[in-house]
Amino acid sequence: MAEEKQFVISNPKISDSSSKLIFGDKILSSQFFRDYADMEILRNIQPEDVEDVSERYVPLYSTERESDTVKKVDISRYLPMKDKENQLNLPLYIISLIEHKTKVEYNVGMQILRYMIYIWEDYEKEMDKQHPGISSRKEFRYPPILPIVYYEGDRKWTAPLNFSDRILCGELLGKYLPHFEYQLVRLHDYSNADLLEKGDEISLAMLINKIQSPEDISAFVRLPGEQVCEILKDTPQYLLDTIAKLLRALLYSMNLPEDETESVVSRIKERKMARLFENVKIDIQQERKNIAEVKKEYDDTKKKYDDTKKKYDDTRKKYDDTRKKYDDTRKKYDDIKKKCNAVEKEFEIYKQINRMIRNHCPESEIKNYLMEQYSLTDEQAVQEYEKVMRE
Repeated sequence: MAEEKQFVISNPKISDSSSKLIFGDKILSSQFFRDYADMEILRNIQPEDVEDVSERYVPLYSTERESDTVKKVDISRYLPMKDKENQLNLPLYIISLIEHKTKVEYNVGMQILRYMIYIWEDYEKEMDKQHPGISSRKEFRYPPILPIVYYEGDRKWTAPLNFSDRILCGELLGKYLPHFEYQLVRLHDYSNADLLEKGDEISLAMLINKIQSPEDISAFVRLPGEQVCEILKDTPQYLLDTIAKLLRALLYSMNLPEDETESVVSRIKERKMARLFENVKIDIQQERKNIAEVKKEYDDTKKKYDDTKKKYDDTRKKYDDTRKKYDDTRKKYDDIKKKCNAVEKEFEIYKQINRMIRNHCPESEIKNYLMEQYSLTDEQAVQEYEKVMRE
């Protein structure tokens, strides 16, 4: 039996906005690195170690990539190095590149590689600006870059994790190809219980981002309020506001009345998560009906578009066929006309030569006249004259 298609209620713009809110915050970013980045050195990272440098790199690409973030994570106090290991006294940090995806994109490896090259080139220029010629020294090293793809879609991620897998016949070149993997953090690999077990604000933000279907809404409503309240016990007010914004965007996307939405949002700000949805009715069946209506409208519109496109394609084919017939007919006409013109010209030359012969014009005069009047060469004029004389 084929798997029933699950209707999605979120939209990419809301997801992009949510991603900006989450990864634009130092506390949430540091929690994300501690909980989900597959690097031991990041297990104790604190908010003060994280610097957002997205403005320096992301605008290089299209506005569609604005939800991507680039973080500079200071690891100097977690990775002490001996003088001989860092002779140039370079700054110790990791660049974390977080690509935000709501659907599978098979060219993500190339997107990441472009970012990495640009980041390293920018670092080289910056170091040379501070210390002229430092990048050409033997001891110079580039900062490590940790590429992470944060994927919110509910479908399986089927794009290759290693960049070299996107190279045709890559096995022929082996080690001579660029080999790197990005870390995939797939939101739907974590259950609600897994996320709550982390016990920090990023888990709550990801729970909100995880909502994409009526079933997700129902599961979110059943979250143990006491456990969530414990998470928010010491949360800074500004961070409560950020989480409230995430939830507000979600509820508005569900068409929840404004007064009920603001009532729910205010409870987050007041840390009253145990009564979050008190007196609020989320009608799952109505949501299904709304989604079904939107899907039907989409399907109807798409069918009209497909029908119109088919008519256009058929009409265009008829036009192309007719145009080809016209072009073939016009070519035949032009060839016949060209032959007729040649025959008319030859007949005119014939009449003129005969007229001049009857008038006893010398041969040289006849040839000169033909050359001037009909643009013939000397040889052609002789041929035309001799042709008449032979008759």
